[in-house]
Amino acid sequence: MCTILFACSKKQFAPLPDSVPKEPLGIYDCDPSIPEYIRGSFNTLSICFNSIASANDTFNNAYYRDTSIHLDHINLIRKNLKKTMSCQLHFINPDLRDKKLPYVLPHAQPGYNEYAEIILTNPDKLWANNIDEDYIGSTYKGFSITITDTTGGYLSGTFTGEAITKHGKKVDIEDGNFYVHIINVNKN
Repeated sequence: MCTILFACSKKQFAPLPDSVPKEPLGIYDCDPSIPEYIRGSFNTLSICFNSIASANDTFNNAYYRDTSIHLDHINLIRKNLKKTMSCQLHFINPDLRDKKLPYVLPHAQPGYNEYAEIILTNPDKLWANNIDEDYIGSTYKGFSITITDTTGGYLSGTFTGEAITKHGKKVDIEDGNFYVHIINVNKN
C-alpha cells in the first residue's frame, strides 16, 4: 500500500514541460547551436538564415579592403537550416573605419558608390538557379539597413524594405536583423 501512495504522489507532482512540443526544425527556423544569423519577416513569413555553406570559406562573412583598387566590401551570407534558401547582405564602400555608429544606408551624403543590397533566393522556387528568380533590394531604391554595433568583430543591425525579381515579383521585408562575425581581409 505504501508503494501505491508513493507512485501516485510521484505521478501527481511530475514537472510540466517548459514549452509545448514543437515540430522538428524546418526551413524557417534558426539552428540553436549557431549564434550568428540574418533573419526577418519576408511577406509576413519569419525566416532565419544562420547556416553557412563552408566553414573554411571567408566569403560568407568577410570585410574586404584594398585601397589600391578602391575595394571596400562586406559580405554577410547565410542559408536557412535546410539550405534551400539564402540571404545575402552586401555593403559596398561602407568605409566603416571612418564612420560613426549607427551607420545607416541610405543617407543624405553617400560616398563614392556607397550602397548596400539584399539578395534572397526565390522562396517560391527554392531550387531555382536562375538569377531572374532572385529577389534583389538596394539602398538606391526601397531598402534600408543600419549597422548598430561592431563590438568583438561582430556586425549587428537592422534592415527593412523590399526586394524585387527581374520579373517584378516583390517581397516586403520587415523586422530584419543580423548578427554575424566578420573577418577582416585587408589587402593593404
